[in-house]
Amino acid sequence: MTSLVIGLGEIGNALYTILREKYGKKRVLGHDIKYNEDLPTGSDILHICIPDCTDFVKIVNNYVKICKPKYTIIHSSVPVGTTAQIKGKSFHSPVRGKHPHMVQGLLKYPKYLSFDDADHYEATTLSNYFFSAGIECKIVPDTKVTELGKLLALSRYGVYLAFAKEQEAICEKHDVPYHKVVTDFEKTRTEGLKEIGDEQLIQPLLFPFDQYIGGHCTVEDMQILLEQTNAPLLELAYNIGRNTKIWGDAYVYPTAKVGKGCSIGRGSEIGHNVVIGNNVRIGAMVFIPEGVTIEDDVFIAPKVTFSNDKYPPSSKEKWGKIFVKKGAKLGMGAIILPDVTIGKDALIGAGAIVTKDIPAGEKWYGNPAHAHGEVEKENGI
Repeated sequence: MTSLVIGLGEIGNALYTILREKYGKKRVLGHDIKYNEDLPTGSDILHICIPDCTDFVKIVNNYVKICKPKYTIIHSSVPVGTTAQIKGKSFHSPVRGKHPHMVQGLLKYPKYLSFDDADHYEATTLSNYFFSAGIECKIVPDTKVTELGKLLALSRYGVYLAFAKEQEAICEKHDVPYHKVVTDFEKTRTEGLKEIGDEQLIQPLLFPFDQYIGGHCTVEDMQILLEQTNAPLLELAYNIGRNTKIWGDAYVYPTAKVGKGCSIGRGSEIGHNVVIGNNVRIGAMVFIPEGVTIEDDVFIAPKVTFSNDKYPPSSKEKWGKIFVKKGAKLGMGAIILPDVTIGKDALIGAGAIVTKDIPAGEKWYGNPAHAHGEVEKENGI
């Protein structure tokens, strides 16, 4: 059989590497949207390794329509019920392992393979395909089992890490060393449990994270699960884990994606499908509507307003998009009009009205905003 791997990030590239080593370059192809290459067609197996997103089902079904595979395997972490919405013979097979050693994880962890509309014979055929490449499979009827199993596994890990962070704060409050209060107690407890043969009670010994839970999937999987489930304990651990603070009276739409290490000031509104990266600081009374994407390390001062509608009120189809690139800084009260991109490390002055794209590293202010040279670098560097 031939394979096409869609999405060549850490997971997709690991799978692609293993399959290609076994079956050869001609029988295993890869495709990633960032390479802007033509989409290969005609493969027997379509491997989906792209991150979950709002249009995940629509995107995958479009790949299925174009590529026309015999089988589609979703390797991504997805909301419960997603795989059942994929057209044709679809399977779910979550990837487990530790970043960045995903090849090792694929070869060491048993890989679950679940199905709904297909039959056990077809699942066995795919299982044998993986097994021949060195990946052991465990077949499970009902894709909801593996979808939820992966989300809960990562969520449990996230809860453990979040509590480790809470333990650290408690230790600091009482001025006692973490390694004595937690580490030593858990190690000796584990030794005792092994001695009495009661190893099922052994707990993981984890250490507090520095800023937020790293990796590419722990808090992300927690968020996927929270979007479908009301779980107060998990929500608390999720917020601790990503170390993002949403201050009083701020409102973040449930569909907005907010990264790690962020701060959203009082009275701010983060709209439908807004995307905010990591380490973004948003001041009080900032308005960010649908259509805005903000990358990592951006600073947005209080009372900044983004607009997605140049001639209000207009239909949603006419709304524009705004992109704020990594490291940009927006001064107090700035207004950003639609169909604008603010470049990396750009600086927008207080009260500026931005009507056009701003190049990276430039300083703009005024009404309408215009260029005033480059941003001065700290310490002249």
